[in-house]
Amino acid sequence: MDEGTKQVFKAKFIMLTLMLNVIVLCFAMGVFVLFRFAPEGTTGLTIGLILLAVGAVLSLSFRKHYTRTKVWLHEQP
Repeated sequence: MDEGTKQVFKAKFIMLTLMLNVIVLCFAMGVFVLFRFAPEGTTGLTIGLILLAVGAVLSLSFRKHYTRTKVWLHEQP
């Protein structure tokens, strides 16, 4: 792998890592908010469901970026 390709891979890897961290945090915070604050009112339920929805959407986007990056990596000499 030449130096330019390494830099591109590094940027793609960092992006995927950050996306995965955000996904894990969204799901973890969503579950916590649902268990902790949902019984007290609709605000906790709304926030928890929004966090879970954001996590689900980001996980679909992550999957798409991951497969594209994997194909790109296998195409490199």
